[in-house]
Amino acid sequence: GGGSVSGVRSGGSGSSRCGSRGSRRCGGCYLYGAGDESRAQLCCRILVRAQTQDILDARLDKRRKGVYGPPVGKKCVVFVDDLNMPKKEKYGAQPPIELLRQFLDHQGWYDRKTLAFRNIVDVQIVGAMGPPGGGRNPLTARFTRHFNIISFTQLADDSLKHIFGTILRSFLNRNFKEKPEIIQLTDSIVDATVAIYNTISTELLPTPSRSHYTFNLRDLSKVFQGVLSGDVNRIQQPAHLIKLWCHECTRVFEDRLIDDDDREWFRSLLRTNMQLSMDFSWETIKKDRLIYSDFMVTSSEHKIYCEVEDVDKLVKATENYLEYYNGTSDTPMKLVMFLDAVEHVTRISRILRQPGGNALLLGVGGSGRQSLTRLAASIAEYDIFQIEISKKYSMVEWHEDLRKKVLMRAGLENRPIVFLFSDTQIVMESFLEDINNILNSGDVPNIYMPDDMENIISTLRPVAVSAGIPLSKENIFMLYIQRIRRNLHIVLCMSPIGELFRNRLRMFPSLVNCSTIDWFSGWPVEALRNVASDAIKDMTFGPTSHSPEPTLVTVSSMRKSHSRDPLPRAPSSLHHAVVEMCIAMYQSVERMSKRFTAELSRHNYVTPTHYLELLHLFHKLMENKRSSMNQLRARLQLGLDRLLVTAQEVKLLQDELEATRPLLHAASMETDQTMKQIEKDKVGAAETRQNVQNEEMRASREADMTKSIAEDAQRDLEEALPALEGAIAALATLNRNDITEVKNFVRPPAGVKLVMEAICIMKGVKPKKTEK
Repeated sequence: GGGSVSGVRSGGSGSSRCGSRGSRRCGGCYLYGAGDESRAQLCCRILVRAQTQDILDARLDKRRKGVYGPPVGKKCVVFVDDLNMPKKEKYGAQPPIELLRQFLDHQGWYDRKTLAFRNIVDVQIVGAMGPPGGGRNPLTARFTRHFNIISFTQLADDSLKHIFGTILRSFLNRNFKEKPEIIQLTDSIVDATVAIYNTISTELLPTPSRSHYTFNLRDLSKVFQGVLSGDVNRIQQPAHLIKLWCHECTRVFEDRLIDDDDREWFRSLLRTNMQLSMDFSWETIKKDRLIYSDFMVTSSEHKIYCEVEDVDKLVKATENYLEYYNGTSDTPMKLVMFLDAVEHVTRISRILRQPGGNALLLGVGGSGRQSLTRLAASIAEYDIFQIEISKKYSMVEWHEDLRKKVLMRAGLENRPIVFLFSDTQIVMESFLEDINNILNSGDVPNIYMPDDMENIISTLRPVAVSAGIPLSKENIFMLYIQRIRRNLHIVLCMSPIGELFRNRLRMFPSLVNCSTIDWFSGWPVEALRNVASDAIKDMTFGPTSHSPEPTLVTVSSMRKSHSRDPLPRAPSSLHHAVVEMCIAMYQSVERMSKRFTAELSRHNYVTPTHYLELLHLFHKLMENKRSSMNQLRARLQLGLDRLLVTAQEVKLLQDELEATRPLLHAASMETDQTMKQIEKDKVGAAETRQNVQNEEMRASREADMTKSIAEDAQRDLEEALPALEGAIAALATLNRNDITEVKNFVRPPAGVKLVMEAICIMKGVKPKKTEK
C-alpha cells in the first residue's frame, strides 16, 4: 500500500483508496509523508460542505493576493477518510464532494464571505473509503477521474496469523522462557482467534435489529491486547492462558450479542475452535461466569488483571467501592450490586484500563449504563466528565466543554479522564460528528483558538525535548494528540431502539469501529429480586414504630381497663410475596409486549426504568395508605379516648351530685322561705313605691316654686346690680377725710345711719347701747 501511494507523489493527481475498515487504507497516508519533511499532513473526515471548506482554509497560508497554500517550501497532503459518506442532497449531489471536485477541476474555490476566488497551490488529496453500500454512496466519474484508485483487500489469514503470532510469541518468549508448554500455545491461540473472527464476520451480519454487528481487524487486535494485559505471575500453566484467551474473546465478540441464541452460538463456536486448535476441552475450564478484574488485588502497587475465583468477594469489593464513591461524591448513587451489574462493572473497567479504550454501552433506559460507568471510573481513579444540557446549550458551549474540560485536560495535564456521553444529550447531530473525529483521530478540526495552540506548544515543548522529538509545531501537536488518545476514554451510552440509532451508526461508523461494545440485556430474575428486596427492605406491612398503637376499647371495658393491645405485624414471608408479585407483574408485561408485537407489529418497550417506577409507585402507595390509615386510627383513638374521659368525668359529677344532694335540699327550702318573704316584701314595696311617687310629685311642685322664687330673685338682682356698681364707684371716691367726717357725726343723717347699719349687719357687729 505504501509503495502504491508513493507512486502518485510526483504527480499532482490524488489517490483514492478503497477498502473496508481495518484494511490498512489509512496507515499508508502517514507513511506517505513520513520520510519527507517538506510534506505537511492534514487528516479530516467530511460530512458538511461549509465545515470541509473551513477545515482546509484554516490550514492554508496566504502566499500572495488570491493565492493560498501550505507554508512556503512545503506541500500539503489532505487525507480525507470516509470519502463517500456525505449524504446526498435533494437533487442527488454531495456538497462536500462537489467542493473537492471544484478544487481538483479549477485548483481553488470561492471565499464564502467576499465571493473572491481563492487559488490553492501545493495541495494534494488522498482519500479513503469503503465499498459503496450500507450508507456509503457511489462517487461520480467526474470526481473519481482525478484519482488513482487503489483497492485494499482484506488481509489473508496467513498475514493475520503472522502479524498477531509475532506479537503474541514475543510476549510469551519474554515472560515464559522457562515454560515451553505455554509458548507452544502461540500458534494454536492465533489460529483459533483468526478462525473465530472469520466465522463471526461471515455469519453474524448486520440486520435492522443488529446494526452493530460489524467486525473488523480492530476487534481481532483487542483480543490479543487483552491477552497481553494479563498478569504473567498468575499464568502458571497452559490452562490459565487459555482461560484468559477465552475471556478476552468473550469480552470482544460475545458482549455485543443481543440475545441468548446468538450467545449460545458463539459459545459453541468457541468450544469447537478450542477443541480443534488447542485440543483443550471446554469442560476443563467451564464456569458459570468467567470474570477477570483488576481491582480485586489492592495490596499491589500496580493493578493486577487476573481471574476472579470467588464471585462473592467480587460483589463485596464492588459494594465497598460503591460505598467509598457515595462517601466522596456530591451525587451519591443508590445501586443494588447484583451479579450482572458487577460483571458489567468489570467489563467497563477492562475497557478503561486499556490505552485509548472507548466503550459503547447499548441498552434501554434504567439499565445502569451511566451509573456503572461512574463507579468503574471511580474504581480506576479516573476523572469523569459529563456535559450539562440547558436550553441555551449550543455548539459554542459544546466546543468549550470539549476543548477545556476534556481534550486539554487529557493532553496538557496528562490526566486520565472518562468522557461520559448519552444519546439523550445529543442536541445536534454535529455532536456525534465531533465524537466520531475524536474516536478516529483524537482531534476535532478547528476547535482550538490561537491562544490554545500557543498554550499547547509552550506547555509540551519541554516534554518533546525530553522525548527527543524534533521541535516543530506539527510534531508537538502530534505529541499532544497521542497523549489525548492515551488518556481519554469515551463512554457512549445509547439506546439500540429505533431507526435513529441505525442511522447514527451508518453516518458515524467510528462509534462502533473504534469502541468496545457492551450490550446491557434485560435484568434477569435474580436482579429483579435483589432490586425489589432492596427497595422494600425498610418497609413494614404492620404498624410503624413511629405511629401510635391502637387501643382496643369497648363500651364495657371503658370503665374497667386502659390497657393497649398492638395489632399483630404481618409475617416476614409477606416481604417475599411482595417481591415475587413485582417480578410476576414485570415479566407478565414483558410477555404481553412480545405478544403485542408479534400479533399487531407494534412495539411496547418494557425497560428496567418501568420496574423501578413500579417499585417506587408501590412504595408511594404504601406510604399514602399507611398515612391515611394512621390518620383514621388516630381519629378513632382520639374519639375513644374522649369517650373514656367523658365517662370518667360523668361518674365524678354523679358522685359529687350525691354528696351535695342534702345541701341542695336545704338550699331549696331556704329558697322557698326566701320566696315567701319576697312575696311579703312585695306588698310593702308597693306602698313604699306609692309614697315615693307622692313625695316625688310634692318635690316637683316645690322645685317649681323654688324655681319661680329664683327667677324673681334674679330679676331683683339684675335690678340691684346697677345700684351696686354705682355704690362701688362711689366707694372708690371715698377718702380718709370722708371717714373722719362720718365719725364726727353726733346725729348722722338717715342715709348715713342706714348705710352704717347695713355695714354692721354685714360685718357681724352687734349694736351697742349708748347713753343718750
